[in-house]
Amino acid sequence: MRYHHINTSLIFFLMLMLCACEEQDVPEEKADDSDWIRLEIPEADEAYAVFGDIDHTLAVTTVGKAYYSTDRGKTWQMSRDFQGVVYGLHYVDDTLFALHASGRNNLGDATASLPQHYSLDSGKVWHNYKGLRQYDLRVVVSVDTTSNGDIYKLEEHIADNGYVNPSEVLKIKSTGPTTLDFPPRHNLHSLYLDASNRLYIAASGDRHNPEDNTLFCCYDALVYVSRQPSP
Repeated sequence: MRYHHINTSLIFFLMLMLCACEEQDVPEEKADDSDWIRLEIPEADEAYAVFGDIDHTLAVTTVGKAYYSTDRGKTWQMSRDFQGVVYGLHYVDDTLFALHASGRNNLGDATASLPQHYSLDSGKVWHNYKGLRQYDLRVVVSVDTTSNGDIYKLEEHIADNGYVNPSEVLKIKSTGPTTLDFPPRHNLHSLYLDASNRLYIAASGDRHNPEDNTLFCCYDALVYVSRQPSP
């Protein structure tokens, strides 16, 4: 019977066409725009914490690993496989701590705590930590303040059905809050200001579906860097 002898090449071609159509349903965003630099860590899913400087050494933690770049994010070196999420990076007394626990403060801001590893070279090499700070170090990762007092804050959005909608970034000045012009649509995990007041945003590598404002997780871990200080 003829229907048993299906042309396998034709099936393969049709499957490729179907996949291409499905991918086009959710358009890709452009890599960079005039205000933001987009850095990608391939196949790392989600970026959780950022520390350093894009012009020197930039450290990033993802779902289970830590990476660093010394060439403005063109290439990434894995510095440690933590086998678990590091929710925050905090620098104190010439030491960078990796914070392994997440939580909320009484204002609802995302926090990170429980340092279990430390680095003395801005995240290139990590060591186990069992010092006194293991129990008292807790930092807010969704809020940071510039040297002139402007505050940046992540605003999460979760629908009634539990779906995660794209986050927003608020800029709070003495005159009140405004929503930052940040075109990428992602679930944002943390933000960080460097010494020059450039803003870094750690994001999930998800893709946005504008039809229902939902996100599909995840691809490459993403970090966005403002081209100008205090955007």
